[in-house]
Amino acid sequence: MLNNKILIVTLFLCLSNPILAYSKSQAKCIPAEKNFVACEILAKHGDNEALLILGHFYEIGAGIEKNTEKAEEIYQHLADKNDADGINQLAILKEEQGKQEEAILLYQRAIELGSSSANYNLGLLYKHNKNYSKAKEMFEIAIKNDNSSNAMMSLGDLYRHGNDVEKNMELAEKWYKASIQSGNHFAITRLGMLYGELEKYDEAIKCYQEAIKKGDPSAMNSLGLLYQHGFGFKRDINKAVKLYQDAANKDGIGGLVNLGLMYEEGLGVPKNYKKAIELYTRAYQLGYTDIQLRIDFLKKNFIKNN
Repeated sequence: MLNNKILIVTLFLCLSNPILAYSKSQAKCIPAEKNFVACEILAKHGDNEALLILGHFYEIGAGIEKNTEKAEEIYQHLADKNDADGINQLAILKEEQGKQEEAILLYQRAIELGSSSANYNLGLLYKHNKNYSKAKEMFEIAIKNDNSSNAMMSLGDLYRHGNDVEKNMELAEKWYKASIQSGNHFAITRLGMLYGELEKYDEAIKCYQEAIKKGDPSAMNSLGLLYQHGFGFKRDINKAVKLYQDAANKDGIGGLVNLGLMYEEGLGVPKNYKKAIELYTRAYQLGYTDIQLRIDFLKKNFIKNN
């Protein structure tokens, strides 16, 4: 049983949430959640950019109750007007709904209309479906046409893992560094993971510490793993738990699962199966559906004894 758990922990060295590309206007306005009313007024006066932001506010529940149907209605309205960014957002929604073929067609249409995000997003869809050759093609196009830092990072992932390309850590490092130079702080964590896999723990630690300063929960989780297993540090379970908790507080899937494992095993915290299930359930809600088997196992075998 313990071996299976170690495998789960190791998995989260490289698991991170997918990063979709949004329009530049959204990237600027998403944090300003109090602007909902202002965006609504501008949208009513025919401002497509404000309408796009308004759709995203509905999609994520910022400044208004979450309403994905309303968001889809807004994106469809923009798509009917051949707005490339609106079509890109509609494609993202369709993909999240499991409508892969519709999403592909919408991404392709957005690309034809000049979207700066759809090349990368289509590549990400292909990557999730393990069509790595098509993913690589789209990432390379996104880098060439859009200078996409996310595409640089994702291309680095393909080379690091050897997905339909020869595994090449030097090329992976090159693309991670290019992504970082283009302003993508999530690539700092990926570079740290690469160094960790090469057992260059001092360099990995530096990357994780830098990424943590920028608030990346994946870096918190990864540094926690080094403390838990004593790689580059003297083994320190308490520091590992603290880092997993920090990551979990930011809804980092790896942190949620690894903190759950700590509660399940009673490592650095009192053994608590209910708490473990609570953390695993949150990870499931965020998209890590494989954890459902673990949740079911604990409920069946241990929850009555806790």
